[in-house]
Amino acid sequence: MDLDKVARPNVDFLRQCGQDISEIAGTNLYISRIFTMKPEVLKETVQRAEELGVERGARMFRRALAVVAFTDNEVVARRIRLLHNAGFSKDDVLAIARKQPLVLGLSEQKVQGNVDFLMKDVGLEVSYIVRRPVLLMYSVERRLLPRHCLLKVLREKGLLKGEPDYYGTASMGEKIFVEKYAHPFKNHVPGLTDDYASKCWGKAMDGIRSQKTD
Repeated sequence: MDLDKVARPNVDFLRQCGQDISEIAGTNLYISRIFTMKPEVLKETVQRAEELGVERGARMFRRALAVVAFTDNEVVARRIRLLHNAGFSKDDVLAIARKQPLVLGLSEQKVQGNVDFLMKDVGLEVSYIVRRPVLLMYSVERRLLPRHCLLKVLREKGLLKGEPDYYGTASMGEKIFVEKYAHPFKNHVPGLTDDYASKCWGKAMDGIRSQKTD
């Protein structure tokens, strides 16, 4: 690679875009590959990122660059169509891209699965998800579903005081969630903490639901 013809022009251009070069270089080898792109390709990549509604100086611009640089155009287009088909408007998708551009680089199965779970099982509105697009990044199997089921059990048994904000319960750290919603009720719902920890929510959860509150 010719440093004078490739790397240095790219570094200068990215600085002009308001990007911190040390942050890009220190993120990971995958994203730092943009330094070795042909300068004209990098400029096209920046333009594509801007077309997603992410401004050059924005905090998420580096992630938007990573998505458009290393994800095929048609793949990004399919993710956008998927969101449109699920009820998200053009402005909704642009808002998601500005806040969490990596969503557009996720697999189709991942995006569809999260959208279906959040809207059909949890009952969230499009507007709620648009304001908190990180929900589309979380694992349904390892995070969202187990927490949803646990809270549903507590709700059905009248053990919840008020209705907790969904994003608040989904985004909090695992230790905090367990200390707040699992441990305090382990004597009221036998097996609750063990079943949550094991992530086995099939027959185990059916068994818990059939028990009466002590």
